[in-house]
Amino acid sequence: MSDKPFCIFVVDDDALLRLVITDQLQGHDYQIHEFADGAACLAAMDLAPNLILLDIEMPGQSGIEVCRQIREDGNDDVQVMFVSAHDDLEILLTAFDAGGNDFIPKNAKKDVLLRKVELAIEAEQQKRQLKSQLSYAQKTAFTAMSSLGETGTVLQFLRASFQCATFEELGALLIDSLQQYGLDGLVKLTNGDEEYDFSSETVCTPLEKSILSYVSKLGRIYQAGDRLVINFSNVVLLVTGLDVEDQDAIGRLRDHLAILAEGAGARVEAMISEQMRLREVNARLEGVKELTDLLIEIEENQHTNHAQMVNLAEQHKMNMEAAFIHLGLTDNQEFLLHGYVDELTSQMDNLFETDSRLALRLNQIVEKQKALLLSAAASC
Repeated sequence: MSDKPFCIFVVDDDALLRLVITDQLQGHDYQIHEFADGAACLAAMDLAPNLILLDIEMPGQSGIEVCRQIREDGNDDVQVMFVSAHDDLEILLTAFDAGGNDFIPKNAKKDVLLRKVELAIEAEQQKRQLKSQLSYAQKTAFTAMSSLGETGTVLQFLRASFQCATFEELGALLIDSLQQYGLDGLVKLTNGDEEYDFSSETVCTPLEKSILSYVSKLGRIYQAGDRLVINFSNVVLLVTGLDVEDQDAIGRLRDHLAILAEGAGARVEAMISEQMRLREVNARLEGVKELTDLLIEIEENQHTNHAQMVNLAEQHKMNMEAAFIHLGLTDNQEFLLHGYVDELTSQMDNLFETDSRLALRLNQIVEKQKALLLSAAASC
């Protein structure tokens, strides 16, 4: 962000509500201006606000009309957060069409308001960082695909989608494909646990995310005016800006976009399967590692136990020889007892050697399994 404070306009005909909001924003490095109506807000746009907290229902110009005028005047960078007691789908769609970025209920708690402002600051930072990258990416994508027809765009998407390794790459590819048709839109991808939202404006606003959640409950293909919604498994596609005067073109686009959405859904399912296989392979590798560690521990224990048994046998033999002096045994008796001790020691050595061979064979099997799992993990 620039060095100047984050500038916020508070626009509401209710003086008490303006006072409450302004008071909640105090204590932060915000530059706050209050306005009682939309006309005063529009007249002060030369102050270059970063965020406008705009009431929807006001005498004279409504908040929707004020927002629409702000966008028509070319003020695209300022974020507009509508403040209203209503949050039904039609209000959200109207606010979205007018150019709104977010929505907050009236009389929201202070921590909710401050978090919304923080999100607006973060969105502005992200938009500035990505603006130059987006411009270059769009220019490159348009140049690469300008020679392809409508069907060529679909084929290009399907080919490129197989190379997408992340949901971010796949979502960006879908947005780029929409722009090849001269369309703007929103995209939601889901893997069952997480959702990934994408917008033609690089940063998907909270309002756009709410709209995607609403339209995901509509049918497979739903059209209202210049908007088209396509729902496939794990994919929601909302397209705006259709040429309603050319129904033939809309029919063709509906078919092409349905193929795009279905292809994206198939790729998402493949990515989910790949991630599951990778998790399974990692779990097996962890099991092999635990088994290998256990074998190493067993082998070390065997060596230790063998050494201790040898020492015990030697000590026992020495104790016997010392006792022979007091027992008054003949040479044959001493030789016989020595033979028993030597035979016992030999039998223990044979047992340890057999265990060692078995442990070595098991370790070789584990190493082969580990190599197979590593190969499988590399192929995922």
